[in-house]
Amino acid sequence: MRLAFLGAGRMGGAFLEALLHAGVSTPDQCIAADPLSERQLALQQQLGVRTTPDNREASQSADVLFLAVKPQQLQAVLQEIAPTVEQQNPLVISIAAGKRLAFLERYLPNARIIRVMPNVCCLIGEGMNVFTPGTLATPHDRATAQRLLSACGKTLELPEPLFDAVTALSGSGPAFFARFLLALTEAAVAEGLSEADARRLAVQTMLGTARMLAGPQPDPKMLIAMVASPQGTTAEGLKTLDQSDFDALVRRMVAAAARRSRELSEG
Repeated sequence: MRLAFLGAGRMGGAFLEALLHAGVSTPDQCIAADPLSERQLALQQQLGVRTTPDNREASQSADVLFLAVKPQQLQAVLQEIAPTVEQQNPLVISIAAGKRLAFLERYLPNARIIRVMPNVCCLIGEGMNVFTPGTLATPHDRATAQRLLSACGKTLELPEPLFDAVTALSGSGPAFFARFLLALTEAAVAEGLSEADARRLAVQTMLGTARMLAGPQPDPKMLIAMVASPQGTTAEGLKTLDQSDFDALVRRMVAAAARRSRELSEG
């Protein structure tokens, strides 16, 4: 499968590397367009793919065209590649943050488009990739997108009106989890642990908890009950969370992120 990436920074480069490692394509069938010559050289050396500073050149022979440029650059890129996309008719997969299908289809009206909301965990192959098909995308296109995105983590197809909530949860979620882990670490340091030991304990605890919740019985309430014996240490700590209205605070946090996602999408 011939793949082209317009934008090969952290996220675009992570997708490209994951797809090569999964055997979806080979380096000689891939091309990446990036304006930075040092980034082009790094991709050539690390992945063995062809590179170019020219978006139109990269688009000319692709079966699948990934849009991985910054949102503020997307309009100019779409206008630049529109004639090539019209002629070649690749499947277009956009991972440009906050840009809706209507925006993409305004500049590529005859293209088969899939919009994706990834998250930063794609960098280690553990991403959560939510996608939605455009007006002209076929069932085969949706299956192709799911297969490609699976190389970078888990996938889920949802309607576009839910993407602001998705952005607030899985898109922003890594930062939210990291912020809570940082708070746990600092609290444990205040109780006497070294920062290194506290960080190691917190990270492994978060990792183990996530794996348990991803298992055959992914019920957070059951896990809480398993750990929080009556009148024990966990129950006492949870009581403090309940008294501080922790759930309401999290709801406000997610609502704020979703609201900002809507503002950026409409801007």
